[in-house]
Amino acid sequence: MGEGEDPPPGQEPWLRFALLFGFFAVVSEVVYYAVALDSGAFKSYLDVLAAISGWVLNLFGTEVKVVGSQISGSDFAVAVAQGCDAIQVCSLLAAAVLAFPVSWGARFRGLAIGIVLLQVLNILRIVTLYWMGIFFSDFFKTAHEVVWPGVLIVVTIVTWILWVRWETPAPSPIADAA
Repeated sequence: MGEGEDPPPGQEPWLRFALLFGFFAVVSEVVYYAVALDSGAFKSYLDVLAAISGWVLNLFGTEVKVVGSQISGSDFAVAVAQGCDAIQVCSLLAAAVLAFPVSWGARFRGLAIGIVLLQVLNILRIVTLYWMGIFFSDFFKTAHEVVWPGVLIVVTIVTWILWVRWETPAPSPIADAA
């Protein structure tokens, strides 16, 4: 295919991306709902999220105890459960990163940075929801069910867009003029 020619039908990069993204997204959802939720590893993962969140709360002066995935203090308690795990937004990011046509090194960087960012944001989410439960209990449900899920989705999309911009070279204005 020469410069300026369209790719053959069915080989458009956007179509390949969309199909791969859809495939990876569906596979990750099937694995999440059919396998992960019932596993001991998932329960352990929730316990770790609770332990880290409890550590952060204690670090900032909110005395809590963590037992399993339950975080409790004298004024409030919360359980880190399915949906509080950030796995689905990490899977969404992973599907987009894996489907995008760049090198495997670039994909690895995108996955590593993006997943760490989303996990840190999820810990912040759990911690702030705990504080909301104590200090702003009227807003807890809205923050838990609307605000934070929206924030996580927006951050996931923005992270992917920034990663794409970072990993793909901008077209040269000189090359375009020629």
